[in-house]
Amino acid sequence: MAELNVTKQMRVETLQKAFNRRFGATLRVYKGQHFADKDIQLGELSDNASGTIICKRGLIVEDFEKAFFAKFGVKVQVATPDNSALSKNNVTLVTAGK
Repeated sequence: MAELNVTKQMRVETLQKAFNRRFGATLRVYKGQHFADKDIQLGELSDNASGTIICKRGLIVEDFEKAFFAKFGVKVQVATPDNSALSKNNVTLVTAGK
């Protein structure tokens, strides 16, 4: 089953690769209005980062993006597998990767 545990100690690049392997979609991670540096840890992007998020295959994109911001204080967006467009908000993470 596609599941991903995300902690504030994860590096952006590690998260993006794991997200793509698990769900097939691309994960865009932001620092402010710009893409975050791939070598930085999630906890370094926000003073509010705490805990862990467990991302399951049936999670809706919009719910995932909101939960990620609430838990880590970091904006993320799910994009298509080729990163050419943003995914629809009302589909699951697995559907976004197809």
